[in-house]
Amino acid sequence: MKHSSLVLALSLLLLAPACKKSEISDAPAAEVSDTGMSTTASDTSATTATQATGAVTTAKVIKEKSSIDFVGAKVTRDHKGKFNNFDGSIEYAGSTPQKISFEIDVASLQTDDPKLDGHLKTPDFFDVEKYPKATFTSRSLTAGAPAGSPPGTTHVLTGTLNLHGVDKEVSFPVVTQQTPEGVRATSEFTINRHDWGISYKGMADDLIKDNVLIRLNMLFPPPPAA
Repeated sequence: MKHSSLVLALSLLLLAPACKKSEISDAPAAEVSDTGMSTTASDTSATTATQATGAVTTAKVIKEKSSIDFVGAKVTRDHKGKFNNFDGSIEYAGSTPQKISFEIDVASLQTDDPKLDGHLKTPDFFDVEKYPKATFTSRSLTAGAPAGSPPGTTHVLTGTLNLHGVDKEVSFPVVTQQTPEGVRATSEFTINRHDWGISYKGMADDLIKDNVLIRLNMLFPPPPAA
């Protein structure tokens, strides 16, 4: 009887990591489509905002007070990571934010496992020698929170994400806040890595999950005074 109990206890311990819920599970998924789409209501709204609010100005992200993080997962655990080198900009129409874009030095990635850092840079994943940069080129930043958006959503950001040599049109929820330091834009969403041709499966007994969580936390200088 004691032997059976010990076996059961060991089995539960072995299964526990595999049953642990990933923090990716509850994050909203970005809307992804092929590029080359025609003008949408989002583009029209941005054009109208420009016409209504005045001149367009651009400001650079305040990098020391910003971050771009990610979370990847396999069956047994999550891995947290970040990009140490990136740049970004916000475009104001008068005092209204209308576009947010950014560029990432993919080779600057750093995770919670140095061995994983090296593997992620290989052709199995990002292939940083061939594709050293990832870019998001904004097309519109539309005020509003569509049905199903996370609490606090103020805008939807739409643009082209170039990653691993592949361009995809993506839209995701954003929270923008006016702070004493400037405009803070944050977002948390998932993308399916296969959409960008990153399809390494992982170990047969510890497969890598398809979705990757992206966390943006970017501070920009305030818009010009009216």
